[in-house]
Amino acid sequence: MLFCFLQKDNSNRLKKIVHTFSFPKHLMTSMPNHCETICKIYVIINKNSVDTVLNILYNSKSNRLNQEGRVMTLPTITIKDIAREAGVSTATVSYVINGTRNVIPEKRQRILDVISKTNYQPNQVAKSLRMKKTNIVGVLVEDILSFPAARIINGISEYFEKTDYHILLNDLRLMDSLFNKYDQVDGQKDKINQALTFLNFGAKVDAIIYVGMFDRDISGIIQDMKKPLVIAYSTSSDDYAYSVTYENEDVSAKITKHIIDSGHRNIAVITGLANTAPAQIRLNGINRAFKDANLVLDNALVKYGDWERTTGYSCMKELLEQERTALPTAVIAMNDLMAVGAIDAIREANLRVPEDISVVGFDNREVADFIFPKLTTIEIDLKQIGFKAAQVVASRLNDEKDFDDERTIIVPSNIILRDTVSKII
Repeated sequence: MLFCFLQKDNSNRLKKIVHTFSFPKHLMTSMPNHCETICKIYVIINKNSVDTVLNILYNSKSNRLNQEGRVMTLPTITIKDIAREAGVSTATVSYVINGTRNVIPEKRQRILDVISKTNYQPNQVAKSLRMKKTNIVGVLVEDILSFPAARIINGISEYFEKTDYHILLNDLRLMDSLFNKYDQVDGQKDKINQALTFLNFGAKVDAIIYVGMFDRDISGIIQDMKKPLVIAYSTSSDDYAYSVTYENEDVSAKITKHIIDSGHRNIAVITGLANTAPAQIRLNGINRAFKDANLVLDNALVKYGDWERTTGYSCMKELLEQERTALPTAVIAMNDLMAVGAIDAIREANLRVPEDISVVGFDNREVADFIFPKLTTIEIDLKQIGFKAAQVVASRLNDEKDFDDERTIIVPSNIILRDTVSKII
């Protein structure tokens, strides 16, 4: 049965649309006799295209138009309707939709043509119940505004966009309550697990990626969800969790060796908070490089900051004001923010970087490339951390054995050589 429609042109006159289409016969039996008139009214009132009306008639869960142009009930297109129109079994349609079996190309194309014509959309809720999976991975972020979060999430998204999985993002916003008091995260345990419970039982995700805002051990904080769990940018020794983090000690030793190889011996260090794992691990790497070069790090040249620019500045001021025979010729700051603070203090003292004092940082934040001279630093491959975390989750969901022997995956870090280290002859 063919339908044509009327609509108003720009001069508000009725004109006939030169476009017709047909409905499947089984749908016609459930349509009222006045459906053509109803469709005409809807197009006139809404000035919409025929395609819009087709979508309304075919695609809504309960769409029939009453004589005021409002939506009423029309039968939902089901897999049985697709099978009937294509002349195949419902099982064959299911094979094509889910890609679970090969189907003869001619039949496959016939099914796809019917699906395209009717704009059929599978019922994902029903499918999830039947398959006992949602193809959704929950991503719980300690704080989306934290330094590592955006690029880690970008890596997670890049991996999953090539699969059938989607992500559901939940932001804990812990920076508001913790800022840099990372040793107090235990006090947020209830908040963390409440969010995990929602993802697990409310959203019924298939797996969870937990994105830390700081590199530390969070063992015992996250309860066992009985689903794949991957910790990104932090670590856990819990036997139900995998961890993906970055190289820390080795790369700290490498950048220290670079400074030593450039001729520096009077080297200062501005660390982060003394009780944090990154500060301790990076200091281990620095001391190792000194030992390998038969040198000893002078403890009087080690100053403890709190990862912020202001303490980089104050620590550098202390170093410059010490009563010593010579100033340090190089400074290793354990992150880029403190490195920039140190440069502020050096310039304030009418000294030059790198001619008088060389400076290196850690993280490769945007500021490292913006300041002058550009900062030599260490790059953490945050995107790769996210990508690898997603890869581990997918492997666990697909019952693959790729990471059975790796509970902690370390992503390599890289030294970015720029302009803040000079050679001493």
